[in-house]
Amino acid sequence: MSGNDKILVVGYNAWDVTVPVDRIPAPDTKMEVAPPIQGGGGPAATAAVALARWGCRVTLVTPLADDPPGRWHAAALAGEGIDVSRSPQRTGKKSPQAVILVDGSDGSRRILWSRGEIPRLSPDEVPVSLLDGVGLLYCDGHENPACALLAAEARRRGLPVVLDAGSVREGLLDLLPYCTDVIGALGFPAALTGISDPGEALVALAGTGPRRVAMTGGDSGVLALVEGGPRYLPAFAVPVVDTTGAGDVFHAGYAYALRQGKDFPGCLDFGQAAAALKCGAGEAVPAFPPSRKSNPSFCPGGVGPPACSLPVIPVSFPVEPVPDFSLFFAGLSSSFRYSHGVARRIARMWSTPRRIP
Repeated sequence: MSGNDKILVVGYNAWDVTVPVDRIPAPDTKMEVAPPIQGGGGPAATAAVALARWGCRVTLVTPLADDPPGRWHAAALAGEGIDVSRSPQRTGKKSPQAVILVDGSDGSRRILWSRGEIPRLSPDEVPVSLLDGVGLLYCDGHENPACALLAAEARRRGLPVVLDAGSVREGLLDLLPYCTDVIGALGFPAALTGISDPGEALVALAGTGPRRVAMTGGDSGVLALVEGGPRYLPAFAVPVVDTTGAGDVFHAGYAYALRQGKDFPGCLDFGQAAAALKCGAGEAVPAFPPSRKSNPSFCPGGVGPPACSLPVIPVSFPVEPVPDFSLFFAGLSSSFRYSHGVARRIARMWSTPRRIP
């Protein structure tokens, strides 16, 4: 990266309590589990950590409470090298929190979450000066009114605006026209447009203003609008341990590749590879290049998997362990826990040019 290489991330944080279970318990039963893991999470915070660990300069604007979880989270983020000085503190409020059940049989998760007592960002908390020296604005869809103000100025300055569109929330329609890249969750385009056909829904989504639109489907892959038509990119197949935070890491990987100047399919491939590795088995290094896991049911009629290849991307990810700078950080949640493993494994993955047939 060169020039304005800082990334401004705006959105949601939460304090996660991750509970690994052998299986999801039946109603009205009890189950003894391993000690829960506590740590930082939330879409914007997790993406910020991934980007910072990949060498980006990151400023995160997210409301932080002054209760113990809020203070722990702020310290963890700052310890990652993320600038949180512009994140407003909510005095006397309770932090957003989530309880995450991770099913050991397949790595799937159930998330129970609360926004706590945190008021959303106000206009005076997001001055356009936040964009000074910034090369990309990243929004997670939780602070749409504030992001719309920043995104309008970002577009005036010619900056890319990436939106992680998980669901339709207040203020979204004001934000969409200023976004250059909108990557929605499965079902988001249909929920926004009322069009059930995935390809047609993406066309309608693109009509709201973004240059590049796509829809993620986890291990079903990604459906994107490329050159006016739908293109299906199969997912990468890796052994799954925990899917928590995979979507956040996907979007972070997409934004990182976009700042590297990669084309649209290359950015999506990078995001998918990062998310797949995030879901993988601890420090075990899967065989590379990982195979594609095609799901024809995710494709609209007549659109099959193209010839796919991993982009050969020159990367300079950190390859040494991040120092353990606090006791609580040693027990980070799944959302953060594998981010460094992702960085190391992607660095190995692209240290030698490799292609998938």
